[in-house]
Amino acid sequence: RAVIDSRSRHRTMIPEEEYENGHILTSRSLKKLNDAGVGINLGAHGQLQGLGAHWELWMLQQGGMTNMEALRCATINGAVSLGMDEQLGSIEPGKLADLIVLDKNPLENIRNSEFVKYTMVNGRLYDAATLNEIGNYDRKRTKFYFEQPGSGNGYPYFMETNSFMRPTCCWKH
Repeated sequence: RAVIDSRSRHRTMIPEEEYENGHILTSRSLKKLNDAGVGINLGAHGQLQGLGAHWELWMLQQGGMTNMEALRCATINGAVSLGMDEQLGSIEPGKLADLIVLDKNPLENIRNSEFVKYTMVNGRLYDAATLNEIGNYDRKRTKFYFEQPGSGNGYPYFMETNSFMRPTCCWKH
């Protein structure tokens, strides 16, 4: 709990003006840039890993991109900008097999991106709900570090010292 709490504290509400001028304006600007031929990539940061990518994907669609345009920003566009589109970013023979399998179609509703059934990494298939390897191998995953006994013992310390608060550039030098 300490690891997650200390890295995920954000305000839960955003003022409407900030939402419109930040989130929505940014989304619409990205749509205009995309229409002009500028390569737009998904680049979630600052949120919990895994969630931020979905939120940014949805944001692209909220700004006016079609679901397919938003999905391209999340897949092939990033590979192109890194010069790796011959190896990844789309499903083609000879490319690396790193992909997800969804239960629902994101072309019908972009929020269906969250219904991940399987994840394939380096050609090895994993059940998204359990993270057990399936397919060629049938292996249960080992425990994550935060599932180990005693992994959350630092939480009272974080709460007493507010050490979960990260300083910004101007905070108490």
